[in-house]
Amino acid sequence: MIYIGTSGYSFNDWVGTAYPEGIKKSQMLTYYWSRLGFNTVELNFTYYTIPSYRTIVSILRKTPGDFKFSVKLPSQVTHQSWRDGNVDQSAVKSYLGALKPMEDEKRLLTHLAQFPYSFKFSKKGLKYIKQISNTFRPLSIEFRHNSWDRNEVYEFLRDNEITFVVVDEPKLKGLFPYKVLATADMAYFRFHGRNRRWFDSSHDRYDYMYSEEDLKMFSSDIKRIYGDVKDVLVYFNNCHRGQAVKNALKLKELLEI
Repeated sequence: MIYIGTSGYSFNDWVGTAYPEGIKKSQMLTYYWSRLGFNTVELNFTYYTIPSYRTIVSILRKTPGDFKFSVKLPSQVTHQSWRDGNVDQSAVKSYLGALKPMEDEKRLLTHLAQFPYSFKFSKKGLKYIKQISNTFRPLSIEFRHNSWDRNEVYEFLRDNEITFVVVDEPKLKGLFPYKVLATADMAYFRFHGRNRRWFDSSHDRYDYMYSEEDLKMFSSDIKRIYGDVKDVLVYFNNCHRGQAVKNALKLKELLEI
């Protein structure tokens, strides 16, 4: 199965660009799957705020039973706890408790651990990934720093059945390169855009529109890896003014989905 969607669905600047004028926030998810035709979404708000059980149930009820989710781990897990190696158990308990109905309905594709640029390769880092992989299953890992680009890491991910996240982002010094490979029975693509002002905090790093030529290349890579895995997950995170929606719809067309 190929799942294609965007990283999030509720953005004010999508109104008038990806969503119709006048749409309410409460209507966005329904429009996302019923009118735009997506079969998955990557929930990113869970990084900032651990959802309540009720919130997850509400999201499930607004989508059909075959609509699936990837969910980003809380910042306490990926941006804080790795520094001392001790996972915030309170955050873990709240997060997993909230996601239980999603797991019970078999609509959770994977947990996404997106580590920051400051998380650089080390034996301590590998140990921490192993630790959280025992808690969050299935687990997908996105690295931002290119020090993780080494065979030792890919073998580690394969041995522990952790999905490597293929990322496309600007070709800037230190950022992880675009590398298409699978380390588990799932392939995961995240397209962030190539805005070269990535490290400029005053600028929206996700303000970027992929060209049709870029999308044709991605389409070819997805087709190539599809035969080696059970599922392929594809999310566009270039969400500024609905650009992710336009690129995702075009990719679906190129893949004849």
